[in-house]
Amino acid sequence: MNRRIVSSLAALAVAALPLSSAWSACYTTVEATAVHVKMLQYELMVGALACRDSNPELGMMQQYNSFVTRNSDWLVGHGRVLQSHFQKHYGAQHKRQLDTLVTALANDASKRSMTDRYCDSAATLFREVNNLDRRGLDVMSNTRANLSSTPITQCTSEGPVNGVAVRR
Repeated sequence: MNRRIVSSLAALAVAALPLSSAWSACYTTVEATAVHVKMLQYELMVGALACRDSNPELGMMQQYNSFVTRNSDWLVGHGRVLQSHFQKHYGAQHKRQLDTLVTALANDASKRSMTDRYCDSAATLFREVNNLDRRGLDVMSNTRANLSSTPITQCTSEGPVNGVAVRR
């Protein structure tokens, strides 16, 4: 068992190595929100997948599918913002770098799902998002980004800084 845990951690560490280059450019406020929305989407997807068999009565797969259908143009819009950011900063490597980001976000959400009370917190998250309009979802995704172990750097007029600063 310990060998499997160590090899899994080693694989995660190797997978995270190229991540630093994917995060080296700073993000405008709009781009940061797009990343945070993607984080929220993966959190919901992982919740739906992680809890579908153990807690089918919560109906999270149906809720996730409904969320994506109801907000598809909002999700696509934020996805386009991310694609534009990565094309601008990484040129021919933009798809690979964006895939690295998306993988890191999914892995981060998956790590949080490995707790005993995860399905309860995921059910609460679904209830919260189902009561929000898109502006509320943007605000929630920016607020929840603090849960991520994958920080992003936002731009200011003075240059990139870690944290919640914004471009002025």
